[in-house]
Amino acid sequence: MYICSLKIKSMETSILTSKGQLLIPKRLRNKYGIKSGIKVVFEETTNGVLIKPMNENYFKSFAGILKSGDLKEDIKKMKEEEKLYEDRKLNLKKSKK
Repeated sequence: MYICSLKIKSMETSILTSKGQLLIPKRLRNKYGIKSGIKVVFEETTNGVLIKPMNENYFKSFAGILKSGDLKEDIKKMKEEEKLYEDRKLNLKKSKK
């Protein structure tokens, strides 16, 4: 005997147009504050694609992602680390020749 448990609150469908457009059902637009002109992000997951509005909550989810709290300093460090990584890759290629 197999028991399948799905955690689906509700399911609504939409049809993709020939232009690649989807209509987000009104109930979901209202619930998640997706209004005309708002940008959304398409996030790939192991189960499919998640559509999220790029609203204040979306940007708040990035809070604390910076190491030092100083954007310029963190970008500078990331660029330095990236340059070191690229230099190491170049040196490995040269040593193999």
